[in-house]
Amino acid sequence: MTSEEPNGVARRRDVWGAFALVFLSGATGLAHQTLWTRRLVDLLGASHGVFARVVGAFFLGLALGSWAATRWPVAGRRGWMRVAIAELAVGLLSVPALTAVTWAPTLPPEVARWLWPAVLVLPPASAMGLVLPAVFGALADEREENRPVWLYSVNTLGGLAGLAWLIFGATGRLGLTLTGGLIIAVNGLVAVGAGWLGRGGRELLVARPAISAGWSQDAGSMRNSGALWLAFLSGAGVLALEVLTQHQAAQVTINSFYSGALGLGVVLSGLAVGAALTAPWRRWLGDARALPWAAFAAALLVVFQPWAFVTERSGLRTIPYELLAWPYTVAVFRHAVLTVWPVFTAAGLIFPLLLRGAGDREAGRLLMWNGVGGWLGAELAESAFAPTFGLWRGVVLVGAIYGGIWAATTFRRMTPALGVAAVLALLAGLVSWRVTGGFPQVQLAPGERAVEIRVGREGVVGTVTGATNDWRILFNNSYTLGGSRARANQERQAHLPILLHGAARQVALLGLATGGTAGGATLHPKVERIEAFELSPLAAGFAARYFASWNREVLRNPKVQVTLDDARTAVAGRRGEFDVVVGDLFLPWRTGEGRLFTTEHFAGVRRALKPDGLFCQWLPLFQLTRPQYEGILRTFRAEFPRVFLLRGDFYADLPIVGLVAFADGRSLRDVDWGRVRAGCDGLRSETRPAIVTTDPLVRQVEGIAMCVLGEPMAPPAGPLNTLGNVWLETDAGRNIVGLQTPWFVGVPLGEYVREVVRAGATAMPEELRSAQDAGQFFLTLEIAARSRSQHLDNLRAQIDERLPVALRTDPEARWIEWPGQIKPSFPR
Repeated sequence: MTSEEPNGVARRRDVWGAFALVFLSGATGLAHQTLWTRRLVDLLGASHGVFARVVGAFFLGLALGSWAATRWPVAGRRGWMRVAIAELAVGLLSVPALTAVTWAPTLPPEVARWLWPAVLVLPPASAMGLVLPAVFGALADEREENRPVWLYSVNTLGGLAGLAWLIFGATGRLGLTLTGGLIIAVNGLVAVGAGWLGRGGRELLVARPAISAGWSQDAGSMRNSGALWLAFLSGAGVLALEVLTQHQAAQVTINSFYSGALGLGVVLSGLAVGAALTAPWRRWLGDARALPWAAFAAALLVVFQPWAFVTERSGLRTIPYELLAWPYTVAVFRHAVLTVWPVFTAAGLIFPLLLRGAGDREAGRLLMWNGVGGWLGAELAESAFAPTFGLWRGVVLVGAIYGGIWAATTFRRMTPALGVAAVLALLAGLVSWRVTGGFPQVQLAPGERAVEIRVGREGVVGTVTGATNDWRILFNNSYTLGGSRARANQERQAHLPILLHGAARQVALLGLATGGTAGGATLHPKVERIEAFELSPLAAGFAARYFASWNREVLRNPKVQVTLDDARTAVAGRRGEFDVVVGDLFLPWRTGEGRLFTTEHFAGVRRALKPDGLFCQWLPLFQLTRPQYEGILRTFRAEFPRVFLLRGDFYADLPIVGLVAFADGRSLRDVDWGRVRAGCDGLRSETRPAIVTTDPLVRQVEGIAMCVLGEPMAPPAGPLNTLGNVWLETDAGRNIVGLQTPWFVGVPLGEYVREVVRAGATAMPEELRSAQDAGQFFLTLEIAARSRSQHLDNLRAQIDERLPVALRTDPEARWIEWPGQIKPSFPR
């Protein structure tokens, strides 16, 4: 220590160095948390228990690290050395979580879902929890009681910067593994910087005690348990609000890889600004009133937040994704600043006010209780507040937490003015509770009504019905999981792969939704067992309660087993079990769904198939660009080299295509069309009218041939989609905003399909080639109708001669179920 550093006052170099280090530490901390969650979900699946356990392990780890800081306080040089060691530990202990997908042994699911979060997340999170208290101790200075607040604010801003870099810069370009490596390198840089500060730092054996409790003049020492309870409640309120406002945001924004990051960025910026406003807030109100009135402001803003949200979006009007990327981002931030940001700014005042003047021991205690409260608040919001009270009343209930903080800090000095404020606040909460009960949780189209709306960990799921008896499951106000009017199309997604296999007995369906595809699978007499994997318990419940009339009461069928789990990891755990696996229509831009188009997933499906098994993955081309389709095809071919294509319909603007392959490498030429014909005959010969399919295409072998396209040309060179590079999810998430590259539909699709059919025509039996060509004709007809071609009338006149005789003479065929806008009508 030099003469310029009397009484242990930190040198200016130490202070500015500390701010730089806590900024970088905050950046790496939030980036690590995001990556750990992503990689643990890659390893364990996206079931709801996984998220809860990973988040719980993270917060528990932070709390353990903070607790350790209170047991073994340090100061000066020793504080910097602890920062260096802790940052190195965070980096090194992150490596197993980052790479676990490649080396973790297969364990029983329930064992793995408890074990791996504890083993992979808890240790590095515990090391992370040591950092801030150690920095506080290194800069212990009884005359700088606001310094911990500024350090906390800068740490939070660092988290915002790290999140922005991770989501909007690094992940899409570098992939998860390389990005994680760079974050670990920054941990090393922070450790080096801390070591450098420690070399010339002060030699203090213990941290100096804090001089005030930070929340009132007479609260006594920070050891006062009241301050710790307030820290606990502050953490619970902030994290509960974060969960609930993220659910709200999902109702009006695109549910992509980037949307959640935008919402979290608003939360962090609000908390950082709240922390930065602590000093002027105290100067304005004084020490005794700063915390109570911060809690009062937070309580009022929270109970009125649902009003602001619903008013600003005129109910739940979504922000149009047709906007280009920058205008869309501005629209999202404008909405967030008006409806969410003020709440977190007010809430962000509370913990820094508690933290003011804390040394490393006191700060450790506060951070520990704040972290435990955060974990509990998030869990309560996910498992109790949102499911029981909904989007809006759940938020009002959180307002009671801030009301409790206000009451706890004012009950000893109640004045008439405070009493009036308490009554008004209570009345405001009661009014908000009553009125928000009638706020919408979905946006209904004209003529629609909500039958039931539920909020779960997966989001807001509802059953709605229209004036034409059109029932559908709506997810997060923007995506339809299936509907009653699509019954024939959904059943066909099971019929085609089961018929092409020819002898399927064990069938897996990756996705249940309304149960239509599973209902189609039950019609095949040879099929003995159908296992449908569904991630959303709410969707499965709605399928059973409201869609039995359209899904052939599939959830009561003894052949059908519904497994509520992530289809990707669940099916990968089965070995040689299924004859046919059918992948549902997954949207690649939705958070996490890109995992279902990865090499790892396709390899898992291959292992789950019997040696002669067949896999069909359906693709919604109306939600894919051509490069994205080609990327999926490239990835699929890496595991199934002999792939051929099916069409699920003839729509020009809403087409679906199936990638089909046999596990043993057989090609389209090896399909046993005799078995296919027998399967179609079996569907027609069923004597129970209630379970007879009237879909014209699947009742005749010629209809199946109309759906066969052929073996696709090799796609251009490019990346495979893997769990490590998240290429598809990030690319689709960017493209969905503004749709810079159009979907693969209409004329471009028609030209591509024509090339596939022409190149592979000889792979079909000669007697079915005309039927295959008829399929191409009906796609051309649809494209002509969509583009209002001058040749449309001429094409319409050819329908009779182009439609195979077996189809047009089938007396049981219902042409209303024809999968196109132009529907043939027979007999004539």
